[in-house]
Amino acid sequence: MAADLARYLAAVQAHPHYAPYLPDHALPDGPMLIVGQYAAFATSPRPGTPVAAFPGGAPTTTVVAHPVMALVRVEHATAVITIGHDGTSTTRWEHARFPGLPTGISWHLHPAELDAATGRWVTARGRWAAGGRQAVLPRSVTAQVPGAPRVVALHDQNPHTGRRWSS
Repeated sequence: MAADLARYLAAVQAHPHYAPYLPDHALPDGPMLIVGQYAAFATSPRPGTPVAAFPGGAPTTTVVAHPVMALVRVEHATAVITIGHDGTSTTRWEHARFPGLPTGISWHLHPAELDAATGRWVTARGRWAAGGRQAVLPRSVTAQVPGAPRVVALHDQNPHTGRRWSS
């Protein structure tokens, strides 16, 4: 089984721009297991959102020794709602509507956990932010996810407590 999971292990590295400022405990401490992917529109997925599992990936019946993550693709957009004279509304989505907000497509690894009720991998509870580390995706992941970059941000830090995702 370890050989099957090895093809979904992503190496972790310090982000080159933030490496000089990161404390020693923030430096990479081991690989992350990528169990699936999720494509989102407009915003990041909510906690508990099911992810599409990779074939031959981590089975949901075993204990995994690495932190479990999902590859998330977000196409950023802003909803523009127009209300007509008759009270009806129309919604259109615009890219780059406001300066300073994310635009285009972004990729990151998001913590994942097993949903006991459904037996599926879902996005983890809580809030997660990038903490100055990146993940280098294995070739087996980039081959299955068209357009995925080789290096993605690692959203594994709780912005309220500073703790990292570890299960």
